[in-house]
Amino acid sequence: MKVMTFNIQHCLDYKNNRINISLFSDTIKKYGADICGLNEVRGKGPLLGYSDQTRALGDSLKFNSYFAEAIKVKGKSPYGNALVTRYEIISCVTIPVPDPTDKSDKGSFETRCILNALLNVDNQKLRVLVCHMGLEASERVNAVKIICNLLDEITDPVILMGDFNSTPDDTVYAPLYDRLSDADVLSVNKGMATYPSYAPDKKIDYIFYRGLKCKDVETICEIISDHYPIIAEFEFLKNTD
Repeated sequence: MKVMTFNIQHCLDYKNNRINISLFSDTIKKYGADICGLNEVRGKGPLLGYSDQTRALGDSLKFNSYFAEAIKVKGKSPYGNALVTRYEIISCVTIPVPDPTDKSDKGSFETRCILNALLNVDNQKLRVLVCHMGLEASERVNAVKIICNLLDEITDPVILMGDFNSTPDDTVYAPLYDRLSDADVLSVNKGMATYPSYAPDKKIDYIFYRGLKCKDVETICEIISDHYPIIAEFEFLKNTD
């Protein structure tokens, strides 16, 4: 199975500066992704340009889909993470990430969430977590705590992916590296920067996993969104009982 993480910047065609949902569904299709975690997705709302992008992408691909709302922009229109997949979604919930209590540094704070899905992949269960970490370290600390609590309870194979808004040397992510493997380790373009796509200078997008074998991984160096997508191929570990 192929897994893609992609910050789609609300389906904005970066080169032409217009929303183009077909461009993004075509990209997912082009690379054969079976499961795609998406960041910066708009939901249907009264603000201009806010439509149900998750459903549109899912329908175009003939995939199942789920939208995880993190915030309402200007208190009106939904915005968050999403999942589109050819596999059955057994269950899916949106887990809010608590805002930091101290915002005295007046940083760029934004409420975040974790999409937590259980999939049926050819009669085997797979847990998929999709996140978009905050720009501020205190936000990332809160998100990592939530994710680690989830990981410590999950017994199925699991994939964690998304825009982490920080580079691999960020010590905030040490608890995740203690629990999961980073697919990028196996990449032929290991450590390749994913942002900004027009002049990439830092890696901030990731696919982590546990209980699976990663066969291949690639950073897709195409200017579609303002982030490069990453795609990895996995298989379930063989039962040796």
